[in-house]
Amino acid sequence: MRTKIAKKSNAGFTTVGDVSRRAIIGDHYVDGMLKEKNAFDHEWQEYLNNQLWGRTWARGILSHQQLSLINLSMLAGLGRMEEFELHFRIALTRTKVPLLQLREILLHIGMYCGVPIGRDAFAIARRVLKEEGIDVSRLDEVPAKKTSKKAKK
Repeated sequence: MRTKIAKKSNAGFTTVGDVSRRAIIGDHYVDGMLKEKNAFDHEWQEYLNNQLWGRTWARGILSHQQLSLINLSMLAGLGRMEEFELHFRIALTRTKVPLLQLREILLHIGMYCGVPIGRDAFAIARRVLKEEGIDVSRLDEVPAKKTSKKAKK
């Protein structure tokens, strides 16, 4: 029995979910997933759009940066390193988590999830940083504090 191809419409998809999904993972990624959608997995895509993106990422209680850090922690804890790589790239390029915070979460991951997972997380991070052309050579330099005129008196 052949699976019927779903109509190209996204009937049942909420706008807030679609907007949130595209803002976080990008049009290219979303369009690729939806292009492959068929009658069998239409409900799954609708569920992801409406619940995960529309009712979790779009709530606005936690920032997208905070949600990215939470996702990285959970994915590493589960050993889901392929998904970890996707979310590390999202944190770096789309939700704009600062590099110092990304490094800090990787240190916590290594401590709480174990050295092998921490090692894998850092290897993925190094690869993604290189692929994205991110210079980390000056990561630890702290900018000099500006002294106010009041402080000089």
